[in-house]
Amino acid sequence: MKQPATSSPSLSPLPSYKKPPVDEVVCGVRFLTPEQFRIPHIGLLWDKFRSDYPIIQHAPPLVSAQGEIIIDAQSGIPVPRIWLINKSDDQLVQFQVDRFYFNWRRRKDTYPRYTYVISKFENVWDTIIKFFNEFEFGEFKPIECELSYTNHIPKGEGWNTINDIPKIFSDFVWNQVPGRFLPNPENVAWQSKFALPANKGHLTVNLKQAVRAEDKVPLFVFELTARWQCESNDKKVIREWFDVAHEWIVRGFTDITSSDIQRTIWEREENA
Repeated sequence: MKQPATSSPSLSPLPSYKKPPVDEVVCGVRFLTPEQFRIPHIGLLWDKFRSDYPIIQHAPPLVSAQGEIIIDAQSGIPVPRIWLINKSDDQLVQFQVDRFYFNWRRRKDTYPRYTYVISKFENVWDTIIKFFNEFEFGEFKPIECELSYTNHIPKGEGWNTINDIPKIFSDFVWNQVPGRFLPNPENVAWQSKFALPANKGHLTVNLKQAVRAEDKVPLFVFELTARWQCESNDKKVIREWFDVAHEWIVRGFTDITSSDIQRTIWEREENA
């Protein structure tokens, strides 16, 4: 695997694709839990999002950084995670007492690009800050920022068997030389972690196999996730980090995947 540069190679244009395999993008922030928060506040928060996200669902709670489920101190009840979903089902806001996320997920439309997704996230950020101020929860204190891209590469789009994996990921080669005991693997999984510049966190890349639920088509799931243990609640500083994380995700995706599939399947744009 090639090693990334120690700083962002921003002199060259950012790679761009007409048909990227992006299935979902997540922008989020984990923050210090406000002591005054109570479960009924969730309904009041939904009221602020309801015009754009009219559908509400429960979701299993996410564990804390210490691996614990957050419990309401007075009732002993686990604090729920909720999904607020738009009518098109392609955008949702996730909220839990210690974090929030904006998700774009592919339905019928094409990926609307990072500038659209990050602007939606910033709108959610603004609403959460107003919510904190209105109910006097105290200062909003981010702990961790996250940007994640999940790509789905289905069978028939650049590959047909696991032996074709080098056609997609040029660094992955299984050398089946004469006399080798093991046959070609039936399943692959891989993960690596790369440091972002200026101590701004890490980029984790993860490859695994799955089956698409709706039509049972096999696919490769290729995830790139950047995280940063932040110490600032300055929206400008947070946005600057997301921009750097986005650049590393896009350049990392391009660095790891083969130029052939970039050109023939995902239609990499010229001069990008």
